[in-house]
Amino acid sequence: MGEYEELFKFAAKAGALEGYLYERETVEPLSDWVSSLERMYARLPDKAKEAIGNELSRVLTRTLTYGGKVLEKEIRARLNNLLLSL
Repeated sequence: MGEYEELFKFAAKAGALEGYLYERETVEPLSDWVSSLERMYARLPDKAKEAIGNELSRVLTRTLTYGGKVLEKEIRARLNNLLLSL
């Protein structure tokens, strides 16, 4: 696996979640999606986490904003925890 392959997969999944929630009235259950993000982020090298921290913060903030009306409390809390860990 290439040095940046996991980073790309994580970024794609995080960006896709942000896009999925944009202007949504309803959503499918997102627990598996968020679990995958949490696992992928945990496996990233510290150097990669440091490099993407600012942009990931912006993505997660928009994700929480877009999903404000439709995200379950548990999902909001998990995304907030990820945001706070940056």
